[in-house]
Amino acid sequence: MSVYTQTSAFINLFSKGCLAIPRRFKRHRVMPPEFSKKYFPQVTQEELETYRDKTRLDPNAKLPISPVKEVPRNLKLLYQELLPHNLDPRYRDRLRERLERREMMLRRRHIHIPEFYVGSILAVTVADKYAPSKKNRFVGICIERNNEGLWSNFTLRNVIDKTAVEVNFELYNPTLLSIEVLLLEKRLDQNLLYLRDAPLSESHVPFDFAPVPHEKGAPVPINDKKVKLLPRPWHFQWHLHGYRGIDSESLYNQLNKNELLKIKKKIEFVDRYDLMKMYRSRNTPAEENVVMGEVSLQHTELLRHADFLKGHWRNGVADSDSTSSPYKPESS
Repeated sequence: MSVYTQTSAFINLFSKGCLAIPRRFKRHRVMPPEFSKKYFPQVTQEELETYRDKTRLDPNAKLPISPVKEVPRNLKLLYQELLPHNLDPRYRDRLRERLERREMMLRRRHIHIPEFYVGSILAVTVADKYAPSKKNRFVGICIERNNEGLWSNFTLRNVIDKTAVEVNFELYNPTLLSIEVLLLEKRLDQNLLYLRDAPLSESHVPFDFAPVPHEKGAPVPINDKKVKLLPRPWHFQWHLHGYRGIDSESLYNQLNKNELLKIKKKIEFVDRYDLMKMYRSRNTPAEENVVMGEVSLQHTELLRHADFLKGHWRNGVADSDSTSSPYKPESS
């Protein structure tokens, strides 16, 4: 049988209606509805102005920040890691955040996590089954705080035998036995990673450092010390990130013309004036109040649990001569 005969038989079979012809074999393809062109009437200028007048907000009107009562500032300082940091809606899960906050508050029943910042001097005791006393104690200056929730961690730096040592601790690690603040203070920057390129004397803290008392209700002091950098090479391009705690002479005297030009371009970069990007990268007051309102209830349960362990609660009623709990935050 020739090819022409096979083709004619195939066409006759289709013409009798025995088989449905697929749409892709048709001469004229039918486009899906989303490809069909729809022409909308043009909006006139008068209609546009009328719509703008209706939706225009009064600049003098004071809008409510949140229907939730504002939480005291001392709770925000004590529970910094409970606020969400990654605000990208593609990766947020609010149910997971609530479960994590509940788990963190339960963890705080077994360990007292004080208020501290980058630049504070801490003493951390960790369980170690290989140590003679089954625990280790490390003293250092906090140079960084990372992440949020159960993944919160901080890094301590100190100098031991003329060698810089950095230890990273997970804030909610069950092996953490105690966290003691020896000196409560802040620095000018969000991290002190530039101490890696500074003299070792800037990172040295004696292990027998005596705790410096901090008055309750007093503001946290800010240490405005300027750190001098060592000669290059450096671990990082510190001049491109606007660190205020670095001595300007030791920084800019080691830069060439091209690097100074990069700094100028960085300053003139328009992205730093992007208001929408700034809004999306920060927690709104309304969201902070919602989160901290939930935390305040759990904080009350934490105080009751601490008093219950001390025997200050009898039949669900607080004892009149009970002392203040160590879990109560100090306002700063």
